[in-house]
Amino acid sequence: MVRAYFVMTSPLARLSLSTETAAAFNAFLGRRGKLARKILYLYVVLIACPIRYWPLGSSAEATWRFALNYAPAHGLAVGRDVIFTCGPLTYLLFPLHLGGNLGRGLLFQAALWLALAAIFADVFFRSGIALRNLVLFAFCFGLAAPLFWFNSLGTENLVLACALLLMAMFHLRGSLARYVAALVLVGLLSLFKLTAAMVGFAALAGLLVERAIRRRWKALPEAALAVLIPVAAATAVWFWVMPPASSILRYLRGSADLTNGFSAAMSLGGPHIEIISALEATAVLVILLWLQAAASRRTATFHALLLALPLFVSFKHGFVRQDNHSVNFFCFVAIALAIVSLTVSLHEKNVQRVVPLMILFLIIWQDNVGRIDGMSAVTAWTGVRPLQMLWGTLRFDRLKRQLDSSVDAFPHDLQIEPELVRMVGDSPMASLSFNYTNLAAAGMQIRLYPVVERYSAYTPYLDGLNAAWIRDKGPRFLVFDGKAIDEREPWAETPAMWLEIYRWYDTRLLGPRNLLLERRPRPRFTSLETIGRFRMTLHDELRLPVSSDPVFWTMDCGQSIRGRLQRLLFRVPSVSAIAYEMGGIARSGRIIPEVLVSPVLGNYLPGSLAQFAEVFRPDGKPAYAVDRIAFEGPGIASYSSSCQVEILRATVTSQ
Repeated sequence: MVRAYFVMTSPLARLSLSTETAAAFNAFLGRRGKLARKILYLYVVLIACPIRYWPLGSSAEATWRFALNYAPAHGLAVGRDVIFTCGPLTYLLFPLHLGGNLGRGLLFQAALWLALAAIFADVFFRSGIALRNLVLFAFCFGLAAPLFWFNSLGTENLVLACALLLMAMFHLRGSLARYVAALVLVGLLSLFKLTAAMVGFAALAGLLVERAIRRRWKALPEAALAVLIPVAAATAVWFWVMPPASSILRYLRGSADLTNGFSAAMSLGGPHIEIISALEATAVLVILLWLQAAASRRTATFHALLLALPLFVSFKHGFVRQDNHSVNFFCFVAIALAIVSLTVSLHEKNVQRVVPLMILFLIIWQDNVGRIDGMSAVTAWTGVRPLQMLWGTLRFDRLKRQLDSSVDAFPHDLQIEPELVRMVGDSPMASLSFNYTNLAAAGMQIRLYPVVERYSAYTPYLDGLNAAWIRDKGPRFLVFDGKAIDEREPWAETPAMWLEIYRWYDTRLLGPRNLLLERRPRPRFTSLETIGRFRMTLHDELRLPVSSDPVFWTMDCGQSIRGRLQRLLFRVPSVSAIAYEMGGIARSGRIIPEVLVSPVLGNYLPGSLAQFAEVFRPDGKPAYAVDRIAFEGPGIASYSSSCQVEILRATVTSQ
């Protein structure tokens, strides 16, 4: 309400509300209509430029970006060998100079840009949409630009936006070609990111509902095409890049687990004012639809059905992990406003209602997207950022040298210790750290486990994939820096994987920043035997038996009704475990209760890199011990009041 009052009373708003100003603007459009239309088209095509390429980098984002480029450059396939939130062609959206990735990526991006330019040409020059509506469309679409650069994965959002645009144009102007093109884009989205494809199918479902309401049985052919074409397009490319059918099924299963587990494992709270801003942005969209309904109820109903589910998914994606992810929601609202603005009436008094709404949304956008993304948002909106990328591609050889030089510029404090590098030599190794591009900077022989970032293996299925890889294909060396995201308890983060690491690896070297583990000739133990089983709640303490041998525990807590609703509609709050050492030291770390069905080390649960080194010593026992574990956090109420607990002991093999 405060923002609305400011907008309605500001000098800018009073200027925009004046009839004389509107008349002068319309006269200008009339005199310079063709030129203005071409300028707007070029601006939108520039904003939609998908040209991307990246240096090595040293962040968590740079790590999975590297892993997804490293995999195809070394003959690894998504689904068969690696699983992440991305599809088999995602590396083409953010290529590194690895193998032929950079050249293939830029060629693919150029072809995609031509296709997107054709879609926008249809909107600007063939659809008969009024120039004043195109001005509003370009303004809103420009505000969506930061979404097209988000976390290196923005291009799939650009493809999704164009699929939505094609659906809207099909509703407005018909043409089977527009409909088929939209269906093909929705199908191909699954090759980049399954969640983007799910949003596309949600929008497609809204379109079909509107067609069924209006056309009844005559909409059946369109429904049949909506099933056949996306599946056929995706399947054809899938079998090309992932020949075994089992790879496709494994990719779908892994992506589904990553999506379903995100609300509980990756949740992160933030300021309540951002959620209020999200409600305000939604209100702007609803009011624009209401204004549209006054002139065309049918069109407003179509847009409401088309955008409702994608808007909900976008809200959940933006606010489950409320850091820079909130940018996703506000920019998606900008896409929705852009699509609606193509058909909203902008005559007479309606202009005086719509313009203040856009000013209000711009303020909301600036307070949220501009505040979080800063200059990145501005350069994306103005087109400076895509121009910089385009300029780099004009000198391809120089671009390759610049990207290669990022290895030399790798931060010294994150580099692998020289002694560790010498010790490993040319032997294969994998990293348990969530940042591991330092292995590439050191020129080491890297091996990728299935879920390429260990922190993303947050379901029993995903954790089990990594555990099986360690057991059956684990390299000679593993390296770990002792850190975990979101202040998680490192061992309990992926307990099945750590159990196999404990079974098969010993400490070889503890450096200032990293721990080096080496594979044993024989497993440390053969099996686990149960020594206790009981029920408890997360409000109770888990007391561990005194033992000089390693003791493990599992905990099976189903979600409460409240937790199921939180997981479906929003986010599950965090739960932490407090480990009490016998010396009186207490340490806390976030846990993911869903994965605790796999055995977690109990009496020797390590909390520091030095303690990890002690646990994996081939001789002797750790000099510390944990006697009890307590649980705390707002997420406790999201789980069952009764959990099944099992205490286990390792059966040690004779040496």
